[in-house]
Amino acid sequence: MGQFSVPVRLTGPTGRSEEVDLFVDTGATLVILPRWLAERLELVVKYRKPVVLAGGAQETWPIAELRVAIGDEEVPTLCFIAPDGPALLGAVALESLLLAVDPVAKRLVPTRGLAFLS
Repeated sequence: MGQFSVPVRLTGPTGRSEEVDLFVDTGATLVILPRWLAERLELVVKYRKPVVLAGGAQETWPIAELRVAIGDEEVPTLCFIAPDGPALLGAVALESLLLAVDPVAKRLVPTRGLAFLS
C-alpha cells in the first residue's frame, strides 16, 4: 500500500488543539506522535508500554490520551509518544472512527461497525 496522509485535528487534555497531517499506517497500533508535538498539545503520560519498531528493535514509549478528529467525527484514543519521527495514524484510531483504507485511491472511506451476536 502506498503511503498517504490525511488532515487531522488533535486535541490534548487541556484543550490545546492542532491541525496536522498524519501518515496513515495500518501497521501501527496507536497514533504515534513525536515528542515535540506531544509537548505542544500538553499531553500527559499515563504509562509506558513496549513497542516494536519497523526494523524489529524493541523500546518502551510513553502513552497518553488525546482526541482525534477527521472531518466531523471525533474520538478519544491513545497515542505513543515517540522520541522523533513522523506522526502516524494507527489502526485503533481508524477503527474507532469507523474508517477503512482504500489503498488504490489512497484515501479513507467510511465503514460499518461490526457486532456479531448470536
